[in-house]
Amino acid sequence: IMLAGGVVGGIFGFVTSYTGENSIAAIGHGMNAFLLAVRDHTVLLECICGAICIMICEIHFGKMKRMGSQIQDAEDEESIEDAFGGSGDEDSEDQEEKGSSWGMIASTVGTVLMMLIISPGYSMKYIESQSDGEIWMFLAGLVVFVGMVGYFGMWQIRYIKLVQRIYPDKKGDPTSINFQEQWLASCDEAEKEEIYEASYKTYLLTGKVLPFCTLVAMLLHMVWNTGVLAIIIPAF
Repeated sequence: IMLAGGVVGGIFGFVTSYTGENSIAAIGHGMNAFLLAVRDHTVLLECICGAICIMICEIHFGKMKRMGSQIQDAEDEESIEDAFGGSGDEDSEDQEEKGSSWGMIASTVGTVLMMLIISPGYSMKYIESQSDGEIWMFLAGLVVFVGMVGYFGMWQIRYIKLVQRIYPDKKGDPTSINFQEQWLASCDEAEKEEIYEASYKTYLLTGKVLPFCTLVAMLLHMVWNTGVLAIIIPAF
């Protein structure tokens, strides 16, 4: 981290010494212009990003639902192979994992995008400086934000219950705070091993991404005055 910070700081200082402080001011003005554009089109951006993510979620949910009906209607291995092109349980499980992963990714990305889009205007200083009409637009953006985030949360619950209908051995209430423990307890040893392996890979990735995010937050604080909190959060 120190080496990366030194390299980036050296490059930043070298460029600044030759271009002067005007380049830093230009970067700051560009970022402010981007923020203002997001603020002015919050509702439109929320609707566009939300519609794309909803479409992806519903398409893959429909595929999962049809796949579940085929699995439940299959009485033996031969009928399962006919339903999935002759590859049996392995292909059906592969299709299930792909469908669920794309749907879960879309719902998670949709939630993050809603937060990013609403955040530039989420400030009392900004709200107090707006006219009545602009405040109503901001409130409309909040309504869309709550609706979209609520939908993505409900979609994940719908998906989990669909999986539980297809595989009754999978236990757990998706609305419970103990759902992860309940679900893990109902998994077999092979599934637990996959979960543990994925968790370890996520831990390694997080250890690489968070220092980079901290470095970016430090550089943005120099230009954008984002505050120390934006640096502390990814650092810890």
